[in-house]
Amino acid sequence: MSRRKILPCITNSRAAQHAAAPRYAPARSSPRRDGGALGAPKVERAAMPWPCLLSSIAVGVVPLRNLTGDTDQESLLDAFTSDLAADLTRHGRGFSLRRLAKEPANLAERPESDVKYFVTGSAQRGSPGMLRINVRITDAATSEYLWARRFEFDADEAVPVQAKIIRRISRELHILLLQQEVGRVVCELGAGYELNECLSSAATALEGELRPDLTAEAQRWYLAALADDPRNVEALVGLARTCQELVSNPWWGDPLAASVASDLGREVVAIALNLAPGAADAHCVQGMLHSAAGKLDEAALAFERALAMDQGLAIAHGFAAYNAAFLGSAGNTLPAIERAMRLDRADRRHSIWFFFGGFAELLIGRTDASIALLRKSLERNSSYGSAQMFLIAALSLSGQYREAAQAAALFRRQYPDGPAGACEQLWLSRSRSATYRAQILPVFDTIRSLGVGT
Repeated sequence: MSRRKILPCITNSRAAQHAAAPRYAPARSSPRRDGGALGAPKVERAAMPWPCLLSSIAVGVVPLRNLTGDTDQESLLDAFTSDLAADLTRHGRGFSLRRLAKEPANLAERPESDVKYFVTGSAQRGSPGMLRINVRITDAATSEYLWARRFEFDADEAVPVQAKIIRRISRELHILLLQQEVGRVVCELGAGYELNECLSSAATALEGELRPDLTAEAQRWYLAALADDPRNVEALVGLARTCQELVSNPWWGDPLAASVASDLGREVVAIALNLAPGAADAHCVQGMLHSAAGKLDEAALAFERALAMDQGLAIAHGFAAYNAAFLGSAGNTLPAIERAMRLDRADRRHSIWFFFGGFAELLIGRTDASIALLRKSLERNSSYGSAQMFLIAALSLSGQYREAAQAAALFRRQYPDGPAGACEQLWLSRSRSATYRAQILPVFDTIRSLGVGT
C-alpha cells in the first residue's frame, strides 16, 4: 500500500447513517500521550450496527475512449466497461457506483457532484498487432491522477489481461476506501497514538473471547496503526483477520458491513502478501477469507503455503481442517483440530477449535461426540453463535428435544436480528461438494425446524 496521505475527517452517507446509532465501545482502556482514555463497557449482544467500516466512496465509471480508429474495437471496450462495473458491484460493496456515458469535460465543474473518483481510460493501437489500454483513477475534486497504468496485449491475451486490469482497478479503489476509513477512525479516536501502542492494543483485544466488541476494538486499532504506517504488514494482516471474524459471525453486525469486510479483507491481505510474500500468517488469513467466500480450493492452497512456511502455525492447522469439512473430508477434521490445540493452548482459540471439531463430528453422524465438543466450546465462550446453532441441531438429532428447544429460544433472544440468508451462505451455498451437502442438509433442516438459521 502506497504512503498516500490519509484523508481528513470526512462525513459520508454510510457514516452519517450510523452516527446516531449505539456503538460498541472499546472493551479496555489504553493510555494516550495526551492523557485521554477509551471507555470499556462489555457488550453482551450484537443487535446494532457494526461500528467500523462505515466509509463509502462514490465511483464514476466511464467507458474507454476508442482512439484506435477501428470501430470493431467498440464491442471489446463496451464489454470491458460492463465487466468492470459488474466486478465492482459484486466485489466492491463499499463503493457507490455510477456508470457515466462519458467523462465530464471539466471534472471540477462536473454535474455528478457526489462522485469522488472517476475511472477513465482509452484504447490505442500499440506495436504491430497489439492493443494498448490506458486506465487511470482520477480525483474528481482536483483532477489529479491518483493511479494510472498502461497495458499492451494481442488479441489472444485479451481475456486474461482484461481480468488483470479489472483486479488492479478494484485493488486501487479499495486502497482509497481504506484510506478514507483510516481517516474516519483517526478523527473518531483523536490524535496522539503511536504505531506500537496501536498494534499492542489490537493484539490485546484479540487475545480475549471471540466477541463483537473485542473484534471491533481490534479493528479500530489496526486502522489507527495504518494511519501511522500504511505499509505495516502486522496491521494489514490484523485488519484482514478482523474482517474475517465479522464475515464468519453474521449476527454481529449489519449485512452490508460483513460484505464490505469480505471485500476489503481480501484486498488488504493481498497487499500484505505483496509486501511480505513469506508471511505465513498472511497466507493463513487469506485462506480463511477464501474459505468464508466459498473458494475452498484456493483456501486449501493458501493453508498449504502457510504451513509450508511455519509447521507450528496452529491457526492454519485449525482452519485448514475446518475447510476440509466443506470439501467433504469431515472425518479428517478432528485429528487436525487436536494438533492445533496442542500447538496453541489459548482458551480463545480452543473455543473455535472445539466448535470446528463439533461441527465436523455432527456432519459424520457422531452426535454424542459433537455435543460434548460444542459444549466445551461454549464453556470457553458462552456467546459463540456458531457453536450455539449447531449444538441445537446436535441435541435435536440425538433426541434431546426439550434441550434443543431451550437452546433455540436462547439463541433467538441473544441474536434476534441475525441477517436472513447469512447462515445459508456460510454453511450451505459455501460448498458444492456432494458429500458435504448430503451431510449438512439434514442438519440445517433440523435447525430451521426450530426457528433458527432462517
